[in-house]
Amino acid sequence: MTKRIANIVIVLLAVLSMASCHRRPLEEMSERISIRVKVNIKAVANVTTNVYNDRIPVPDITTDMMRVMVYDPSNHDLLTQNFISNKSLDASGNQVLSGDLNISYGTYDILIYNFDVATTQIAHENNEESILAYTDEISSSMKSSLFGYKASKVEMDEFDHIQYEPDHLVVARENDLRVSPHDTVVVITTTATTIIDTYYLQIRVKGMKFASTANAIISGLSPSNHFGPNIRTNDPSSAVAFELHKSTDPNIADENQDVLCATFNTFGKIPDASSDLYVTFNVIDAAGNLQAYTTSLDSVFQTEDAIERHWLLIDEVFEIKDPGISTGGNGGFQPVVDDWVEEQGNVTL
Repeated sequence: MTKRIANIVIVLLAVLSMASCHRRPLEEMSERISIRVKVNIKAVANVTTNVYNDRIPVPDITTDMMRVMVYDPSNHDLLTQNFISNKSLDASGNQVLSGDLNISYGTYDILIYNFDVATTQIAHENNEESILAYTDEISSSMKSSLFGYKASKVEMDEFDHIQYEPDHLVVARENDLRVSPHDTVVVITTTATTIIDTYYLQIRVKGMKFASTANAIISGLSPSNHFGPNIRTNDPSSAVAFELHKSTDPNIADENQDVLCATFNTFGKIPDASSDLYVTFNVIDAAGNLQAYTTSLDSVFQTEDAIERHWLLIDEVFEIKDPGISTGGNGGFQPVVDDWVEEQGNVTL
């Protein structure tokens, strides 16, 4: 009897234990990550702050798509990537790009940049330390047009590597980002800022009425940026070419306030590079003559205006020669039309 009771107790305990449990589905870990990138451009000199001349165009910094790169922190190799394009504005008016990224839990380096740029090129993106932003060199025909057919080889070699201006590249970095196991959406919020400098260049001009177009070339600049670790390259140095605008500067204490000026983008000025920091203005006057002017920017880059506000204000006056006066042999072919002379005769058909 005792053995039978013991067996009954065991069966009852088993039934009770089964009644106290309920089956629950296994929870699957989620791999969904939500990315939100705020584009902060509130402190970009000569674009959104420290604008010296508001009468000329400034670079535009907007984006409709960003590329999200996920790297292995141990060897910096690319693991995965995605593009995000959901665009909105936050309460402060900043652009915000958002989207999803499917990664498992772990530790990652994340690099994000605006993908829709026209002139800035990206290379070596499979490695975080090697990824490079750069611009192409201008064509030989464009280079010749900037210097004119009378430019010497020495003058052209002085500006050997002339590249297109880079577009503003806004970049966000999150290094050693730990993603824990999760069963809900994890939101990663980060901020992108530009890696490009914008300078304002101005030179005083006499005889502005004789000029039709003007271009400038500035050398001694960085040609690219390894923007994973944010390291600007210095060798070889490069130059950028851009168009100048006619304007006036009311801050000039002189009757003639005419200036040629522009804002231009660059990967940055190379520190201590003094031998090739020059500016060349190529001005085509009304008669079709090409006039060139060259000056050193060494001292200008050392001014407080240049260092603090990226203003390159040149006090020297560039005088554009009157096309009606001999330019000392520097003029090109200038056709002359005489008065009509009436002639009579028979034409045999």
